Amino acid sequence: MKNRKLRIYTYIGALFMATYSSLPAYVNSSFLKKFVSEEGIGWVYAGASVITIILMLLTPWLIKRYGNRQVLIWFTSLSLASIVWLLLSPLASPAQKVIHSLTAFTIYIVLGYLTRYTLDVYLENISDNKGTGLIRGLYLTFYNLAWLVSPFLAAYLASTGNFSLVYGVAGLALTPLLIIAVFKLNEPKKIKDDKHTIWRELKYLWASKNQKAKNIYNILVVDFLLNFFYAVMVVYMPIYLLDHIGLSWQEMGLAFTIMLLPFVLFELPLGRIADKWLGEKEILLGGLVVISLATIACSILDVPSWCLWTILLFFTRTGASTIEIMKETYLFKKLDGADAGIVALSRINVPFSYLIGPIFVSLILLILDFRFIFLLLGLIMLLGLKFAWELKDTK
Repeated sequence: MKNRKLRIYTYIGALFMATYSSLPAYVNSSFLKKFVSEEGIGWVYAGASVITIILMLLTPWLIKRYGNRQVLIWFTSLSLASIVWLLLSPLASPAQKVIHSLTAFTIYIVLGYLTRYTLDVYLENISDNKGTGLIRGLYLTFYNLAWLVSPFLAAYLASTGNFSLVYGVAGLALTPLLIIAVFKLNEPKKIKDDKHTIWRELKYLWASKNQKAKNIYNILVVDFLLNFFYAVMVVYMPIYLLDHIGLSWQEMGLAFTIMLLPFVLFELPLGRIADKWLGEKEILLGGLVVISLATIACSILDVPSWCLWTILLFFTRTGASTIEIMKETYLFKKLDGADAGIVALSRINVPFSYLIGPIFVSLILLILDFRFIFLLLGLIMLLGLKFAWELKDTK
């Protein structure tokens, strides 16, 4: 009963954490265009990703030494401070404004990754494997509720031309998470096994020939491919629709809100189906096919039809939501509270994809038209079929 109550608070905390991350997500690239070129946006994300990876490698040690709840409080507090810095950046002199804005933005991105990681580890420490599909499904449903609402609200705020409103509301949304962490969450039991570091887990996955290691390796590859998809689509699809296709902020915001419905509608029931009947493998394969074909179609559609783009983007996220819940359910069924290193490897996939994805796009834009980004992305997603096929199903 105690863990159930803590999980509920964690779900609610995830909702506010997701609002902090998702509200500016689809305007970040437009915000950065005030300071750097389209090609330069990728390098800003790459720099933030390098910093995130380094800090995330240190985070399991921080959690083991100071406790999961305490580290969560630190990261949440620093996240709020980064938003304040970003909001105050326009007050700097013209010569310093760019430096302050890009530095504060980088810190905002980095701490978003780290805060979500600590929430993941906390949830894993108060969960059991029997109901993993339901637990992760509920967690992701709460997390994705924020992603569902945020694009429409962010587009409305951004249409005024004042990006500070978007980041200010994101900061306000994170405040309840800090309150929950301080007053409602307890420290989970200490992780006593100090052998489970990220480096040891990497060595284990690389060298081990047993089936468990192969399964974890394969699902982490699928995890990376999904996050690579997010990195490219979240950063570059808004630019493509606004500047190349000709949709308005309001049209794009509404389209993105409808696009994200699959994450709220499908993940929880799919998690239950995986727990009770099918397992994850078959559903995962289907999701990879859908996301690949829909993304390739994005490179073909070139008309400013809000309706057609909404339908197409809806199918891309139908595939993405299917992959997300299946890879989360599969991975966490293979782990327990001592596997903070493996959880960190999974979450490092997010900044790692934001390192590789934007650099990949920046290089593509040197030789190909913008729309070819999505053709190549769809083809890359097809590679996930090989790794998903090699999984040993849990059913």
